[in-house]
Amino acid sequence: MRAAFTSTAPTLDGRLDESEWAGAELASGFIQSEPREGQPLSERTEVRVMFDREYLYIGAYCFDSDPAGIIVNELKRDFESREGDAFGLAVDVRHDRRNSFSFFTNPGSAKRDAQALDDGRHVNVQWDGVWHVSSRVHEDGWVAEIAIPFKTLGVRSQAAASMGINFKRRIRRKNEEGYWAPVARRFTINYVSLAGTLTGLRDISGGTALQLKPFVTVDARNRSAGTADKAKVGIDAKYRLSQGVAVDLTYNTDFSHVEADTQQVNLTRFSLFFPEKREFFLENADIFGFGDIPNERSPTQRNEDTQLFYSRRIGLSASGEPLPLSGGARLSGRAGPWGIGFLTIRQDRSGDTEANTFAVARVRRNLFAHSDAGLVFVSRESSRPGDFNRSFGADLNLRAGPNWTTNGFWARTTGPELAGGNDQKKISSKWDDGFFHAQMIFADIGPNFRPDVGFVPRTDVRSYQWNGGVRPRPGRGIVREWHPHTNIKLFTDRENQAVTRDQHYALEVNFRDGGRTEVSYNPQFERLVEPFALRPSVVLPIGDYDFNEFRLAYSSDRSKLFSGSVNWTQGGFYDGDRMSTAVGVTMLIKPRLTGTMSYERNDVDLPAGRVRADLYILRGLYSVSPRMFVDALVQYNAETRRVLTTGRFSFTYRPLSDLSIVFNENRSTALSLRPDPGRALLLKVTRLVQF
Repeated sequence: MRAAFTSTAPTLDGRLDESEWAGAELASGFIQSEPREGQPLSERTEVRVMFDREYLYIGAYCFDSDPAGIIVNELKRDFESREGDAFGLAVDVRHDRRNSFSFFTNPGSAKRDAQALDDGRHVNVQWDGVWHVSSRVHEDGWVAEIAIPFKTLGVRSQAAASMGINFKRRIRRKNEEGYWAPVARRFTINYVSLAGTLTGLRDISGGTALQLKPFVTVDARNRSAGTADKAKVGIDAKYRLSQGVAVDLTYNTDFSHVEADTQQVNLTRFSLFFPEKREFFLENADIFGFGDIPNERSPTQRNEDTQLFYSRRIGLSASGEPLPLSGGARLSGRAGPWGIGFLTIRQDRSGDTEANTFAVARVRRNLFAHSDAGLVFVSRESSRPGDFNRSFGADLNLRAGPNWTTNGFWARTTGPELAGGNDQKKISSKWDDGFFHAQMIFADIGPNFRPDVGFVPRTDVRSYQWNGGVRPRPGRGIVREWHPHTNIKLFTDRENQAVTRDQHYALEVNFRDGGRTEVSYNPQFERLVEPFALRPSVVLPIGDYDFNEFRLAYSSDRSKLFSGSVNWTQGGFYDGDRMSTAVGVTMLIKPRLTGTMSYERNDVDLPAGRVRADLYILRGLYSVSPRMFVDALVQYNAETRRVLTTGRFSFTYRPLSDLSIVFNENRSTALSLRPDPGRALLLKVTRLVQF
């Protein structure tokens, strides 16, 4: 389609009543990806695109035969777009058919944006850009009016340009999705090799390339050692060297406003994985990703088995407590066929933790249409002489068409006392044609493969994995898709003797209203070569253990006033028994108020003793507007007898400029003569200045 130039910027009011819109070319004829792939979308959708020197304007009229059935589920930024009506677009700025930005809104003018690489294989939903939107419900549907600065898209200036573009609409009450340029249901809008082309752009300018974001933080804490109040001033800066490459600097780095981690119960021998939530590490994070094939149905979820670079090793203690960061720099982006990334950051000394300097370098080269190869280097250098850890590796990702993907990598770690057995090798191949899917994985992890800035819960093993299944669709009735599938993991020692065997045989059923259920049978084998302390007083002896478990899971339609989920597991656990139950209930008073209560009970009965681990979580969110919200998270761990409370008020008073007030409390419910160790009230103000 061709974008129309306008000398008069439209008023963003959700009406599309300016004469300039009427003269713009019309994009319509949306095609379903869900539920009837390839068929016309059931409701008419019309999109027009205009531009001036500084902005790209999108006007979408989402006609609806039942406007009363339009669902607005949330107003908060990065709203859950799958649980309400939504309209969005993906823009392939460089028109390389690989990388894109996506922007989504709903009838309540909420925003959701993301940055995607490699045809949607890597998606960073935490990326936030400056853009504007106004939506309005009318008697025959709803309208979204969007303005995206070319500066946000990384455009400096150019006389003429074409871009890849695609549009998507979701009609939630029908659980229906459709695209302007058709996309198969197993992919997302970020699969821009199938996007259409936007032409007619000329004489556009992204302005100057510098952004500054100063901030002030006031931190009032109450601790057992007394009260400590402090103020902190810092700044983040971004300078765009070219359309695809930017430099970021941070001084006196602060993440006090970041959402708290959700508690997890660990009944395994290995470390739990927690996702990164800090803005500095999230932007362009996937450029630093190494040696993995994300699930294209869930491209934001990377493999949690191993990560050579795991950014939560920087600025956080093993227990998740923040460590001071004095500053850092990052160079990242795309230059022609090359993806480049370099990050360095300084972590100051705190208590018994030495100061450390971290560095990551990553380079990737596009191959063929959708493949790439790359190198990575990761380093930790302590202020204590002789204390360092370095990792390096090479990976190759091959994609032959939309269905088949193969990748492999080799990595090595070096450091004091890491001589020999310090490699990891992995190869994986996957087929997914929408009906049948299968994947095979082999990995070999040496005993001394220990990346200090990575996530490797298990070493000195070889692993073999196979998973596969089919997704038939009956075409009518309450069931949209059946998904019988299996996943088998085998871990062996260096002599190829089994040490872990984890089998999963399951039937998943996806319903037309968006609910789902799964029933599974999971035989397991574990060989303990050393005692396993499940808890300090409950120790499992060396030996071989065969046990089985059954699992039932169900979640209902989350767009309703009340929705819920239940996960029940019953069966053996080593030489004893285990029952685990997790129940959650959500109340959604659209679109402003959301409340969730969840309870998880884990009851393990072993000859060595009994473990009872209960977790209670209460969440609440009230959105005053798309720019202002209040949320709270209360977590009670009955095993540790601690209550963790977090409350946040956030107001975006101008684009990407925020005022945040955060309250944190860590309180024990146990009787003790010692005062509780943690309560904090934090105020943070940021201001984005663009030149």
